Amino acid sequence: MSSNSTKDRIPLGIATCILEILTLTTIASIVKYVSPDISVTTILFFRYLFSLPLLIVIGVIKRGKRLYQVNKKITLAARTVIGITGLTSYFIAIALIGIVKTIALGQLVTIFITMLAPIMLSEKVGLKRWIAVTVGLIGTIIIINPSHTGWFNFGIFWGINSAFFAALLNIFLRKLGNSDEPISTALWYNTAGTVLFSGLFLVLHDPLPDNINVLLILISCGLLSSFQQFLLAFSRSLAPAIILAPLQYLAIPSSFLVAIYFFNENLGWNFILGTTIIISSTFYISVRSRL
Repeated sequence: MSSNSTKDRIPLGIATCILEILTLTTIASIVKYVSPDISVTTILFFRYLFSLPLLIVIGVIKRGKRLYQVNKKITLAARTVIGITGLTSYFIAIALIGIVKTIALGQLVTIFITMLAPIMLSEKVGLKRWIAVTVGLIGTIIIINPSHTGWFNFGIFWGINSAFFAALLNIFLRKLGNSDEPISTALWYNTAGTVLFSGLFLVLHDPLPDNINVLLILISCGLLSSFQQFLLAFSRSLAPAIILAPLQYLAIPSSFLVAIYFFNENLGWNFILGTTIIISSTFYISVRSRL
């Protein structure tokens, strides 16, 4: 492909990436909106079940009868467990501490990847990046604000847990990307999530929402999730990661506006300072890793 045609695709890649970030914010808003009345198990049941139709259509178009065919089955199993654990932690965190704090803690993904890379990918991490990791962890402590809330905050725990498993997920997706089609691994992951939370939904006897509007909102959560996964893959195919990576920080201001205007979330100085430190350190790590 010529360099000109590649450059022509970059604006569409940027637009698609921004749309994917806004879709993620919308999904987080749905979780926050329904969580006071609907259990996280029920939300996840709808999210996984209704994410499947679009993914199956794309899988049939791309792979036909081989849509569920994979090579690294053990790695896929690990990716599936890690993905389900991470998403569950993410939804619980949103319900407990709100959208902005959960998404801000999600920026720790880059820091956790840097910490795990020497162990799981045999990658070398230089002194400057270790310093950036330490600075990012200080930002996390400022957000936790242990002098005010104590060290153990249940919501913060799930937010950090979500970021940690998202980092593991990135590493396992990198391993699977060399051997298996992303659409097939996504189908296995979402099918497993559907089976798991369908079972939990039945065992726990969670009631279906009796409000048709809430029911439609839950269904839209699943549809938007499949759309978000498609946008994520599509944007990465159009533009280089070095261009798209900084755009991920747009999730902070977009979620901030939603939290302030729709959910009246209370954000103190420690959140603003800690988030700024985390974003600065993860941005530095991202830039250093691409030099």
